[in-house]
Amino acid sequence: MKLLDRLLDWYIDVVRSHFVMHALPTAKSHFKSPEVLLQPTILAETMKRVLSTLCDAFNHYCYPLKYIFPEHSPSRSRFAHSLNAMTEIALSDYEFQIVSLMMIDYHLSKCGKPSPLDEDDEREKVMQDDYESQRLEFLNELREKVEILGIQDLIERVVAKVYHSFIQYYVSEQYSMRLEREEDEPPALMELKEVIYGPIARAVKVLVRDDGTICERMYELASECLARLRIGEMFSIVVGFPDSIPGLEDLRSCMKTQEHRSQLVASFQTSCQQRLLHSGVNTADVITFYISTIKVFRLLDPRGVLLDKVSRPIRRYLRERDDTVKCIVNGMLEVDDPNTGDLSELGKELANVSGKADDSNDDDYMDLNWVPDPVDAAPDFRNQRTSDFVGAFLSLYDNKEVFVKEIVVVIANRLLDLKNYEIDREVMHLELLKLRFGESELHSCDVMVKDIAESKRVDLNVHDRALLAPGVIPVNGKLHASMLSRFFWPTFKNDDLAAPAEIEDQMERYAAKFSTLKSGRKLTWLKRLGSVDVSLELEDRALKFCVSPDQASMIYLFQSSGSYTVSDLMQRLRVDEASVRRAALFWVKNGVLKEDGNSYVLLERAEESTKKVLMDDTARSSVQTAEEKATEEMRVYWSYIVGMLTNLQSLPIDRIQSFLKMLIPKELGYSRSTDELRDFLAAMIAEERLELVAGAYRLRK
Repeated sequence: MKLLDRLLDWYIDVVRSHFVMHALPTAKSHFKSPEVLLQPTILAETMKRVLSTLCDAFNHYCYPLKYIFPEHSPSRSRFAHSLNAMTEIALSDYEFQIVSLMMIDYHLSKCGKPSPLDEDDEREKVMQDDYESQRLEFLNELREKVEILGIQDLIERVVAKVYHSFIQYYVSEQYSMRLEREEDEPPALMELKEVIYGPIARAVKVLVRDDGTICERMYELASECLARLRIGEMFSIVVGFPDSIPGLEDLRSCMKTQEHRSQLVASFQTSCQQRLLHSGVNTADVITFYISTIKVFRLLDPRGVLLDKVSRPIRRYLRERDDTVKCIVNGMLEVDDPNTGDLSELGKELANVSGKADDSNDDDYMDLNWVPDPVDAAPDFRNQRTSDFVGAFLSLYDNKEVFVKEIVVVIANRLLDLKNYEIDREVMHLELLKLRFGESELHSCDVMVKDIAESKRVDLNVHDRALLAPGVIPVNGKLHASMLSRFFWPTFKNDDLAAPAEIEDQMERYAAKFSTLKSGRKLTWLKRLGSVDVSLELEDRALKFCVSPDQASMIYLFQSSGSYTVSDLMQRLRVDEASVRRAALFWVKNGVLKEDGNSYVLLERAEESTKKVLMDDTARSSVQTAEEKATEEMRVYWSYIVGMLTNLQSLPIDRIQSFLKMLIPKELGYSRSTDELRDFLAAMIAEERLELVAGAYRLRK
């Protein structure tokens, strides 16, 4: 036996030398052709020839041993093991690896989802089946040679590497941004399962030893790839909701680990920072996106932990926006404002009383359905059990006072805009708001609504001819007024306006009749509030508008003269220059007036370049907002700013602030912040009194 062992060792050495010098170069010579990597058919045949050459060498080396050692003897096994190891080492080089990767990748790429066929296209289906049979037959031939050479481990590593990259590419190619599907179309995960357990499994099982779990492991990898794909598309899912619900269901089916949840939060927050939370996006769009975010993440995670995490940057950003409160209130009250966009969903949710957030304690020990918070919940996490996004917006701020102030302003404007005293819509909204804010918070709104209701009754009596004393001229039936309780309404804007003499006369008669009806009380007219229906008859056209009183008073002046300078209009209307230009801009845009230097000219005949507008985009609220009130209060310092800019030409805002603190007398007092000063200077720029050049303010010339 010792002699045979020595003989076997000698033979192994000889085989190794011969393999390196003859068999291996012959096998690798098949890779030298430049067409190998260009055509899949040549690639497959090359791989088959390489393995066939090595198998022939293997059989040739084993042939003498069958006369010396029995078939299953340890010596035969030792020789085969040595030869297999030598073959695997030799084939681990770059050339064989790249050819193997390309060949297996080509065959796996043909195992994807089959193209849809018509029911009658049996011929195409038969061709697909034949093609798969040929592919499996070729892979089986390769497997036989791989088993002879003992390089299963090498091939399995190549298959695993190829499959991993292939399934990532396949999932991305087939399902990227495919967030919607037809009614009869199966979910993405079900399609993937059919493909993996079908043609892919049949191909992979030929080359890989199956321990019964290979399909399950491949399906887990595919599910992981789909989860990562949908996590990256979460921003688009929210934007496309509810049409993107199928994509959301894919994510919900695949998202199973804590790592997925962490990746989703990080990816979504990054997308929001890049695509949403910046100054280029309107506040209304951010609010709309936040509403969709609440809906989407409530479906994905009913416990609300993910929503709590992803919404924090959005909520923080909304708190920093100046017009957030205005947009939310306009949405809840269904105000048609082009600047705030369509936020009608807030109004619908406000009307949905059953959708009110459940403020009950989440740690109620009497609740038999109570469950602890998830492990990834933040320390200050508090679950809200319904997708009440109105409540989510109201909780943006520490108290609801900021919303109450804006609600009072909006309701006041809407009540003042009423022409027929119909308050049903406002009463309905007010009752819904009381459910959110309480009765006491909106007491002033109740008074305002009652004022309008009482005004309707008083106005009917004023115009009732049966109540007129003998010889008293009745009030024109087209003049109507609302009587306001001044202490319960917001601060109104400056009401100094010279109305036409005819209107002034009618207003005096109206006030006299009111004093008769309401003994001991008299009217103080707010002449710049309300609206006026105006009909214009020009040479070539007749126009009708609903405008503000200052716009109506301005165009009334042009009955006596076809041209006025800005100073003439200021003197006749008793308003400032900014109000004159703002009112004139409306008529210029509608082609009634034309600006000629510092004058405005009536256009009896329309010019071809005139472009009419359908709404008064310069109209402003009748009630002062907090910003406008602050601007009005800052006007007392305007003369000081004019003086310093006259002497020093231009100044940055920091130096203006420091000069104001030094120059203004103590009895006036100056305690405004730099931000308040900046807002005031911006208002002066809008009024064309200042201009900002290179970060410094200077008087406009």
